[in-house]
Amino acid sequence: MVQNVVSPVVRDEHEMQHVRRGSAQAFELQSRHSTDDEEIPDTVEKVGLGDPDNSFGQDASPTNFALYSSKEEQTVLRKFDRHLVLFIALLYMLGFLDRSNIGNAKIAGMSDDLHLTSSQYEWTLRSFYITYVLFEWMPILYTVLSPSTYIAFCVLAWGAIASLQALATSFASLCFLRALLGISEAAFSPGVPVFLAFFYNRDELAFRIGLFISAAPLATSFASSLAWLITKLGQDSPIAPWRMLFLIEGFPSVLISVFAFYHIPNSPGEAKYLSKRERRVAKLRLSKGKPKTNQEGGRRKFEWIEIWEALKDPKCYLTAAMFCSCNVAFSSLPVFLPTIIHDMGYSPLSSQALSAPPYLVAFLVVLLTAFYSDKFRNRSLFICFHALLASVGYAMIAVAGVFKAGPMWRYWGVYPAASGFFSAVTLLITWTINNQESDAKKGTGVAILNIIGQLGPFIGTALYPESDKPYYIHGMAACAGFMLLVAALSLWLRRILQKNNEAAEKDTYSVIYSEENDDNSPGEDGKLVERTRPFRYIL
Repeated sequence: MVQNVVSPVVRDEHEMQHVRRGSAQAFELQSRHSTDDEEIPDTVEKVGLGDPDNSFGQDASPTNFALYSSKEEQTVLRKFDRHLVLFIALLYMLGFLDRSNIGNAKIAGMSDDLHLTSSQYEWTLRSFYITYVLFEWMPILYTVLSPSTYIAFCVLAWGAIASLQALATSFASLCFLRALLGISEAAFSPGVPVFLAFFYNRDELAFRIGLFISAAPLATSFASSLAWLITKLGQDSPIAPWRMLFLIEGFPSVLISVFAFYHIPNSPGEAKYLSKRERRVAKLRLSKGKPKTNQEGGRRKFEWIEIWEALKDPKCYLTAAMFCSCNVAFSSLPVFLPTIIHDMGYSPLSSQALSAPPYLVAFLVVLLTAFYSDKFRNRSLFICFHALLASVGYAMIAVAGVFKAGPMWRYWGVYPAASGFFSAVTLLITWTINNQESDAKKGTGVAILNIIGQLGPFIGTALYPESDKPYYIHGMAACAGFMLLVAALSLWLRRILQKNNEAAEKDTYSVIYSEENDDNSPGEDGKLVERTRPFRYIL
């Protein structure tokens, strides 16, 4: 017989006896099932009730006591970081490179060869985001399909399409290819944070997503440096430099897609670069920081009820509004910065070179921000700080334009602007995933984040018309305002989550015993079956 006993806080000696007994039983069970290559370490990590500060509110029971050492866990984490996160970051860098190099191609002669007006160039940018938004629902597929096959196909698709841009002969053909590129990248990039959540606990995600997102400023920096080299070498080539740019930067994705198919694991238990024992640890450790996933026979189930709950959650729409505001800057600066610097009076070659340093600085700032956000387990205050930093950078550029200040005043403002919005985007994605309890809710939350959030680029890509050059005051002021809005919304959401956590603290714990006495106390042979705690949000 099993009965649910509700208790505000579990402190009595009966429970502690059952916890110790359950731990011993789990150790004994683990020992019986261990093979020679899975020797139980002397120092073990106890997950479940052994974590008294279980702030993540997960199920805990004696059967949840995973026996592994902290050293083993760190070894698994390092291997995932090296083999999985860095490889995913490489793929994202290639994708972002193919997305944003159109800004470099523009000043390398594309606009002249295709006779593009300022309005037509803006539409080549919009065509990408139109299809990107329409296919933003695809992150849900990460919870349904085999990730290795799915990711490899996405990489192959965008690599081939990006390379074909070198063959564009008109505004219409370029728009069509950009639209196809938007579909292939929408299938991959938005769902990567959901995919990483299959391998990491909630308080480990920000730094790993930071590694992933930091590939964006690194890609933009690399694109500018490579564009400078290609433009310089292609001046006397029979092939136009901008065509060489699309071909050289697009084709590597086609080659690496084959490797992606064999290298990317579908789950922690399938990672080929882990030993048998490490794969076991990789699966057991996840019970410490994440709730039960929707699994059935080794496959993830599609939970429509949980999807509906996420769709009704107003917090999803608040983070999406912040993401939309961030994307006004995130989508516009990389594709317009070479043009903006060129209009400051620099040559096309110098403009390509000067576009790189701000993104290298942003790359380092994103990594530091993500690391300390995980360390202090805080998202909102870091988002607020970096949104204000970006706003100050944009305001500096706008004010310098109003007073007709020298180009270096405007150029230095790019550094805080880029560092601020790249860092804010990183933490917003992490925050959305952190505060959803299941894989289905994570996928739905990220889909909402991206569908609404990607409306921002439609604003961003229209902020820098040629009629506003060389100062682009209106565009810079608009970005400063949107980043201020992000700072305000982050504090508002923080307050909402604080109230929810305070309410959760007042909720009761559910403690389930078997073989209890009539007075609901555990019998002499009673066993603690389960103890649950309300889900708590990361601020």
